[in-house]
Amino acid sequence: MKYFTRIFLFLLLFSRQFLAAQTDDAQVLEIILQRYYKTEKPVYKGRSQLLYLYCNRANNNEEIFEAIKNRKLPNDFLQQMRVQVVNDQVEKDWSAELNSIYENDKFKLRQKIVECLSLEKYQEVSKRLHLNNQRFMIISKPLYYPKDNIALVKVVFYRNIEHNSGSILLLEKTAAGWEIKEYLSPWAT
Repeated sequence: MKYFTRIFLFLLLFSRQFLAAQTDDAQVLEIILQRYYKTEKPVYKGRSQLLYLYCNRANNNEEIFEAIKNRKLPNDFLQQMRVQVVNDQVEKDWSAELNSIYENDKFKLRQKIVECLSLEKYQEVSKRLHLNNQRFMIISKPLYYPKDNIALVKVVFYRNIEHNSGSILLLEKTAAGWEIKEYLSPWAT
């Protein structure tokens, strides 16, 4: 009986942490979308969409460690991040988080994003339209440090005319929710 009780408590605790991570993912995504879609106009019939969203979460790589090497982040967070970057190679998408954002959409994000795309679909659309001002926003998997309520997320803008750019966002969780605190290692080609 004690064995089943322990298993039940473990599953209950694990499910709460999993749900909290899901809501954190949705909140982080919403903050990023609000920031980068702020100046975008809603897409109606006849209006071109200029900013597209990549459906999948990009895997993190060593670039994130280069961006934070001059920052004073806790050693256990750096170790946790290294393990997560190496082990978390499972393909994930933003669909569930987008749907939860759309349920309470105060910023008309649904009308600005319309749909998220794969890389192949984006290339097909941009080739068909022959416009060089279109961008493709790729957002990595967030890396969380719950002890200090901080997260790191890489955001990259891909364009087919080779004017790419990006940055790693340092986010902090406050009483009001997640906020972008700093843009680390911004770059552009």
